[in-house]
Amino acid sequence: MRKDFRSFLNPLFNLLFCGSDVQQKRHEWLLLLLILLLAVGLRLTRLDLVEFKYDEATWARSALAIVHKGHFPALGMVSSLGPYHPPLMSYILALPFALSRDPRLAAGWVALLGVAAVALTWWVGRTYFGRRVGLLAALLFAACPWAVIHSRKTWTQSRAVLTLLFIAAVLALAARRKHWALTGALAAIGLLISIHLGGMAFIFVLLLLALFFRRSIRPAPLLAGLALLLLILSPYLLYEARHDWPNLRSLTNLAGQEAALDLQAPQMAALIVGGYHLQDLAGERFVDFMNSIPNLRWLDHVEMALLWVGLAWLVWRVGRELLTNRGRLSSDGAARIALLCWFAVPIALLLRHAAPLHPHDLNLLYPVQHLIIALLLVDMLDWVSHSSRLASYVLRLVLYLFVALLLIWHIYLQQSLLTFVDTYDTPGGYGAPVKYALAAARQAEELQAKTEGAELITLLPGADPRYDGQAAVFDVLLGPGPRPVDGRQALVFPARPVVYLANPGAEPALAMLAEMGAEVEPPLPLRAGSDAAYRFFRRQPAAVDAPHSWEGDPARWASGVTLLGYDWTGDPQPGGTVRWTLYWQIEGIPPVEGGLHWFNHLVDSEGTRWGQMDGVGLPVSEWRVGDVVLTWFDIAISDDAPPPPYFVRSGMYTYPDIVTISLLDVAGNPAGQFIKLGPIGQ
Repeated sequence: MRKDFRSFLNPLFNLLFCGSDVQQKRHEWLLLLLILLLAVGLRLTRLDLVEFKYDEATWARSALAIVHKGHFPALGMVSSLGPYHPPLMSYILALPFALSRDPRLAAGWVALLGVAAVALTWWVGRTYFGRRVGLLAALLFAACPWAVIHSRKTWTQSRAVLTLLFIAAVLALAARRKHWALTGALAAIGLLISIHLGGMAFIFVLLLLALFFRRSIRPAPLLAGLALLLLILSPYLLYEARHDWPNLRSLTNLAGQEAALDLQAPQMAALIVGGYHLQDLAGERFVDFMNSIPNLRWLDHVEMALLWVGLAWLVWRVGRELLTNRGRLSSDGAARIALLCWFAVPIALLLRHAAPLHPHDLNLLYPVQHLIIALLLVDMLDWVSHSSRLASYVLRLVLYLFVALLLIWHIYLQQSLLTFVDTYDTPGGYGAPVKYALAAARQAEELQAKTEGAELITLLPGADPRYDGQAAVFDVLLGPGPRPVDGRQALVFPARPVVYLANPGAEPALAMLAEMGAEVEPPLPLRAGSDAAYRFFRRQPAAVDAPHSWEGDPARWASGVTLLGYDWTGDPQPGGTVRWTLYWQIEGIPPVEGGLHWFNHLVDSEGTRWGQMDGVGLPVSEWRVGDVVLTWFDIAISDDAPPPPYFVRSGMYTYPDIVTISLLDVAGNPAGQFIKLGPIGQ
């Protein structure tokens, strides 16, 4: 048995750590296959546990608009710093979303690009630094927990494959003096910028390398590359030119903002080389996660130390060659200085930053850290092979055991994190796995199919998918058919059977619905072990009675709305807050281009205003004739207000032009601008 075990390990050992070309050629393809299988296994399994939040859903909605509406965007998603990204990610995601709305398919497509990045890591390493460097770098990158987590998300930070295409072109230009590689490098920069504005860092990488290797620059490849760069960015640039360069001005303003100057960038660059601080994704429960796994974090410390030692070794090697050869570099030296520029330039640009950095901000480095570590280890093995045979054997054994243990640790760490986030809420960390929202969407659709003629309404904490995360998520999962309602502001009772899918954050609508609608189907937790759950309700058309009905005249606005009544709760005292509820029915859809807002002025018996709350309630786009709508407004009462009783003047106005909607009398003539309701607090 011991002999069989050794016969299995020896090919891997010899290929990674021995210099025999015969043994390397014999087993290289076998090990590459195993590495790619590892990359596939970590990236393409358990896809039901991928995050699917606002960012991912927004890119998905853009891709679905390409597929189903023929809308080809010139802009992508707005960045956290203000400017909009170009739209390449929308087009990348259009392919999987043309086949299915299921985000798992899109996540698998992006993860497959991550596997391609592992293969490209091997090719780049093998081509310019040797087989052992290529294989070892690919192995480290394939199992890197931060890289795996980030490569499973449908967002713009999954760009390693494009980065490697740029680096492959740069290495061909610098190390092999292939003049037309400059064209490819510029085209790759266009793609990198098109997927994320952070790709502009590679312009500076290329400029620095062009200074080192200016003799390899030729006018024709340069002009062709610039033409391709402009062509790739042309939709974005044309939009900018037609709209007075809003994103360019936003970028310029960012450069002038107050910013911190610190070492966060190099710290993050080292952090994401392995699994260091992966517990951050457990959010507020990071201590629970750390206590649930063995403490092998020293392995990540060693890997980070190897990165810094490898970087110092790289600088020393390149510097020594420059001094020895009077500023000239060999092909190997040119390739090494390209790695240095790749690592150093983006970090230098992020030393000054206006917002805190996050691990994904350094994703544009992948996988240069692993190439640097692989170069260091292989150089060490080559150096020690010329010393004593015992020292060579011991070092090889130590490195073999370290790589094997690091590999096992990283696989275990990443899988443990997925199990943890599937079991516990992780506020401030990893988002809820997509499988729970998918299950809720499928259950709601099944319930709608069983209820003849039923409409499906989603009660959510925010109903505009352009801005609200849950609305964006269910817009992707359910499509345009269901009606989203912001349960924090309104509850809708249609004039037809209705099925409700309610998010636990949709209060107070959820509490009201629990009293007025029949809850069906067992709740579905937001994730296993969570107290929060999606709930399902079904309701047949029925009268909705307001606690305080309004039978006066006027009762109808020119917008097509009729007041049915009102209610209030809370503390109607000076300094208190009153929750004001309006009951109204939609009898017609107004022909307005903007929106309609409610105003609610709390006044005393003399008509002096002591509190006010305006709000949308339910956007006009979601109105349906026959709907009965409840809307809530929390009115804060001034500390200087007199004692109750109070009254509320309620009315409507257009937005954003602020034109008050007239009330109509029974003859249809204008009859005022508000209805005075109350008293309250008496």
